[in-house]
Amino acid sequence: MGIEEVRKIIVEGVLIATLIWGISAFYSTEIRMFINVIKTKVFFGLSIRGREKNTAEKIDVEKKPHRINDKLRKLIGIAFGIRHKNTAMFFWTAAVLPAFAVFAVLAGRISTTLAFCASGFMAVLPALIIALRLQTLRIKSSKEGEILLTELLDNYKINYFNMQQAIEITAATIEEAPNCKRLLFDLSKGINRAGGSKELKELIDDFRFAVDTSWAGVLADNIYFALTSGIRVSEALGDLLKTVSKAKEVEEMAGRENNESGLILKYLVPACYIMTVFGGIKYFGLSSSEFVKYQFGTEAGLAWFITAAVTYGLALFAKKFLSVRKLDL
Repeated sequence: MGIEEVRKIIVEGVLIATLIWGISAFYSTEIRMFINVIKTKVFFGLSIRGREKNTAEKIDVEKKPHRINDKLRKLIGIAFGIRHKNTAMFFWTAAVLPAFAVFAVLAGRISTTLAFCASGFMAVLPALIIALRLQTLRIKSSKEGEILLTELLDNYKINYFNMQQAIEITAATIEEAPNCKRLLFDLSKGINRAGGSKELKELIDDFRFAVDTSWAGVLADNIYFALTSGIRVSEALGDLLKTVSKAKEVEEMAGRENNESGLILKYLVPACYIMTVFGGIKYFGLSSSEFVKYQFGTEAGLAWFITAAVTYGLALFAKKFLSVRKLDL
């Protein structure tokens, strides 16, 4: 191995290490948030599994209601409002067929590894869309909590503490909270069709899952008790409204401080690439056609461009998924 090769390896190693350090430093907040989320989910997941292990062994496998297709139908129904018996089949079709089509088109034109990666991305894309849509719905719904609680509490008192009528009227009249309006409308329809407390609990659990916040869990419990036992929950709802209002004030103050990092990620990275193009043309004597040729006409240039584009897209997804928080207590 010659001196030039050793020097080349050292330079590449330094550049890669610098790139990794820069990415880690730039996304340090998001990385810490992601690690904390994983730790929390693992901890609570293990504790819950430990408590439920004994009871789960007593349940017959055939009687377990939460199968994959049932979960898919539930997720698609909550995320997109589409409730049909064939939604799970549509999901699998949308995941499998495009993946096979992409692999069939790319096989033989690029490396097998890249073809598999592209088809794999197409296979998981429907699941990513559902996850992103559900997260977006949860974020928007969580921020409508103050409006929802105000309207529901007022209608609950006006209708002589009749929770079912309060839900129906709120679902019909609330306009400033469109996401919660749809969830309440689905809940209202389900309550009218519910045949017992078990079905009612499943409906309320769907509402709790759709919003996925602490205040939504408290609200769901109060709705359940009011519907099944006739307990007056006006004081509890009033206290919950005050707590959510305070949480909203804190969230708005914190949101102003976090806008800068989002703007940097959204606009600075593309600007840096444009500056790279300009620098390559101006200072390295490349014409625009030569730059395009080296960037997209060579395997190394195309691989680096795809890697940068995918990394940027994943960073935007992670930023939206992790840093845009739900309004919670």
